[in-house]
Order: sequence, then structure tokens, then C-alpha cells
Amino acid sequence: MNSRWSAVGALALLGAAACQRHEAPVEPGTATPEALIGHSAEFEREVVEVADGVHVAIGYGIANSILLEGDDGLIVVDTMETAESAREVYAAFRRISDKPVRAIVYTHSHPDHIGGAGVFADGAGDIPVYAQRGLVRNMERTSIELQPAITRRSMRMYGSALPPGAVINVGIGPFVDVHEGSTVDTLRPNRVFDAALEDTVAGIHFRLEHAPGETDDQLLMWLPERRILLSGDNFYRAFPNLYTIRGTGYRDPRTWADSIDRMRALRPEVLVPSHTRPLRGADAIDAALTTYRDGIRYVYDQTLRMINQGLTPDEIAARLRLPPHLASSPWLQTFYGDPAWSARSIYAGLLGWYDGNAARLRPLPPAEEAGHMIALAGGIDAMQRQIAGAAAAGDHQWVLQLSDYALRVDPGLDAVRDARIAALRALGEREANPNARYWYQMRAGEWAGDFALPPRIVTPTPQMLARMPIRRFFDAMAVNLDAEASAELTIAVGFEFSDSSERYTYIVRRGVSELVDGLRDDADLVTRVSAQTFKEMLAQRRNAALTLARDFEMRKGGKLELVRFMRLFVPADG
Repeated sequence: MNSRWSAVGALALLGAAACQRHEAPVEPGTATPEALIGHSAEFEREVVEVADGVHVAIGYGIANSILLEGDDGLIVVDTMETAESAREVYAAFRRISDKPVRAIVYTHSHPDHIGGAGVFADGAGDIPVYAQRGLVRNMERTSIELQPAITRRSMRMYGSALPPGAVINVGIGPFVDVHEGSTVDTLRPNRVFDAALEDTVAGIHFRLEHAPGETDDQLLMWLPERRILLSGDNFYRAFPNLYTIRGTGYRDPRTWADSIDRMRALRPEVLVPSHTRPLRGADAIDAALTTYRDGIRYVYDQTLRMINQGLTPDEIAARLRLPPHLASSPWLQTFYGDPAWSARSIYAGLLGWYDGNAARLRPLPPAEEAGHMIALAGGIDAMQRQIAGAAAAGDHQWVLQLSDYALRVDPGLDAVRDARIAALRALGEREANPNARYWYQMRAGEWAGDFALPPRIVTPTPQMLARMPIRRFFDAMAVNLDAEASAELTIAVGFEFSDSSERYTYIVRRGVSELVDGLRDDADLVTRVSAQTFKEMLAQRRNAALTLARDFEMRKGGKLELVRFMRLFVPADG
């Protein structure tokens, strides 16, 4: 018999056996609410000098900001979540050095790393700002196209509206320093690269390398002569957020692990993450990075193994557990990410939303399904008895799932709503993962009417708006277009900007929009306004009605027609 085909046959038999064998899941890790309280020591507020001229501000917000002191100037790596938190860190850095800031480096596009850059630049408008090329695209998608959804989901995940003392920590930082009235002042990168960039600023020689992981625009910063590595968000003291419940595009665990392998190969003697505390010593760093890499690869590889066995996302999430040596590691406690969430994300990232169950190809609409489930239970009174029984038994998750059906059919069921609120609070109280803990508690508060979440919480400074391309504001209009209100409408509006040479025609065509460069001769309306005024109105820094009445000049058509047109773009209010 041909030996090659014998090997293939043996593998097939092994595969068949594997499909029939389901090992018992390994016990989960040791994370507990009490351990989460102890984890707060990781974020004691201070500026740590991790090496000569390398300072890390910890505990001023969710992320660290890093100061590199050179011969005649400073480099700041990551700039906090808001201008307000940046000012606190900037003041602390100024107690260390009064040298000018010569450059800023963004490790990636998440708002907590770029929000206060203008503060650190201190008016130096031409300061070099380094980033991987994909950062701007990702930053603008979050801040413009998905801003209302990300705002609400982030507030739930970080417990932003919970009462004082309810937030223990947020897993990779003490808190998120974002409040009503917070401002952001992000600088657009002007030193971008694809794979790598090497430079010297203020006598500091560094190399930036693209290292995709938590974001696809992540970079690492390497100081080769000193063997100091700045790892961004590809490593922190918690299980990594291979998926974050606030919402994100697919984070490829395989490339994340590959990036960590490249970090390991450098053999750094100092490791400075952008969350949690720095590490010293080549052997200790290698051991921590190896554990982290193995945790990521285990979840990825075993998820694919179970996918190939035919398991669904729900089945994989219920079954997947880290092995004991990884589950017990201090670097992989589920204080941020979670293997079950990661498995679901991997499935969707590789195969999409469909889990292979024919019943899910064209499922009943949620309201119709709820009606059938109520009928199956024997009517709404019977369903309420089931919910009350589950609540009495402490089966909080079942209360949540059953109350989904009941409240969808009849939102006015006070006893069901109260049971749901109690279940959310009970689940939150026993949850060790802060993302899940605060989500439960925030949703309980929302259901109870304690607070309502705004569609936005931070406001860009006028200076930041001035730096943003005008085209991106038309993108914001596109995702706010009321398709129903414009379903039978076709209209073209020309925009002429008094402080810019840019001209655009914005077309709404039966529920769909299109942006065209230049002013079209057949435009129905043409209006003139300053670009800065237009930006501030769309960013809700100005009252829209007053601004349209006072600051827009009509070149063609009437003001009332323009007002009707702009009313088609209604920002999400939750």
C-alpha cells in the first residue's frame, strides 16, 4: 500500500475518532470579584521611572502615557483619553523635565491613546506625530461613523454612569476618565508608515514596527541600544480582549500571537505596555510574553478544532477552557477579555454570522418568536410564573432570557421588569470580569430608570475639528440619513465653503446618498458657509437651527428647503 495514502487514511480515522470524543472541560481560571479588588494595586497612581529617562504615567486614566527624555527634547507615547486627563499627565511630566516635546507616537487608534495629543503638543502645530498608516481610517470610523453606538456600549462596559465606588477598576486601568463635557484634542498623524520606520528624535534612536493585534494599526516601539520595548496594547496584565463587548472589527488572534513572537525575539530587558505596569528583566519578560502568546494561540487553535468538528459558536463558547497552567497565570486572568467571547468572535471572523443550523437561516423576527414562546409557555401569566420561579431559585440567567420574551410582548409588565433588574444586579455582583460586571449593572440602572445614556459624551475641540477633512463630515451625514423620510425624494445640494477651496454636491436619491466633488450645474440648492461652522454644527458644538438660519448663505434655492434637507440627517439618540 502506498505509504502516503496510508498516512492520509490514518489521519482521517484519527479525525473521525476526534469528532466522536468530547473531553470534559478543564476548570476555569481563578478570577473572582475579590481578586478584581486586589487587581486595583496594578493601577496605583504614580509616574514610574522604569529606566533612565523613561517614565510611565500609571493610574491617571484607563491607559498609560509614556515619556522618553532625550538630549534636547521629549517624546510622548500615547496621550490619554481626553484633553482633561492629558493635562494632568502633562503637568506630572513637566515636574520631570521642562524640555520641549519634539514628537508624539500613537501606538494605535483607540481613543484612550490619542485623545489628548494637542495638550502634549502645547501649541506646536507642526510637531511630528508618528503612527501606522491604518490609524486614521480606524480612528475616523469609530469617532464619526459609529460614534453613538460605541459611546453607549463603551459606557456600559466601563460602568460610566454607576454611582461612586461601584467601579472597582476596569481591568486594564483604574477608570475611564471620560465624563459629560469632556473634550478631545487629537492630532492627525503626519509621519505614517506601512511595515517599519526608523528615526532619531532628540537623540533618541527608535524603530517603529507594524505589529497588528488588538488593532490592525498597532505598532511596537523598539529602542535597540537600550533594549527597551514599548508594546502598545498587545500585552497587558489580563486575558487579552481578542473580542471586546463594546464592539469591534475582527481581531485576528493568529497575527496577534505572531506580533508577540516578534517581541519575544527582540529579547527586551525592559517592557513598557500602554496598560498596566512595566516589566524588567529579559527572562521575566520572555516568560510573561510566552504565556500570553500561548493563551492566545490555545484559544484560536482549539476554537478552530471545534469548528472543524462541527460545533456551533454557542457550543464552543460553553466548552472552551484554558488549561490549568494558563488559566492560573497572573497574565491571563479574565479581568478584561474572556476565552468564550473570543471563541464566538473567531467563529464569526472566519465563517461569518451563520452557524450552520438551518433554523437560523431565516429565523422569525424577535417579536414573533417571543409571541410563540409566550404561547408555548401557556400564556403571559404562565410565563410570569416561570420567571418568578426562576428568580426564587436564583437562576438569574434564565430570568434574563425569559424576560426578553415577556417584555418584548408586553413592556408594561412591572413584576417582570423588576425581576429582570434584580437578575442583572445579581449577575453583576458575582461577576469578576469588569467588562461584564459593569454591563450588567449599567443595564440594571437603565431598566430601573436611574439614568439614560447619551449618544455622545465627549466633544472635539474646535482646533481638532479644524484639522479634520471636510469629507469625513459628509460620511457622518450618510450614516444618519433617514431612509424612510427620503424614500421618495431625489435632491442635490451644493456646498461651497468660504474658508476652503473645496466644493461638493451632496445627492440624496431615494434613501441613498452620494457625495460628488465640485458643484454640479443641476444642483437643486447651493449654499455657502465656512467649513469650520459646518463642522461645528455637525459635531453638535452649535445649535443646528440657529446656525442654518444665521450662518448659511443661499446661492440657489431657499433657506427653508435647505432646512428640510438637513432634517433628513437625524443623529441617533439611542
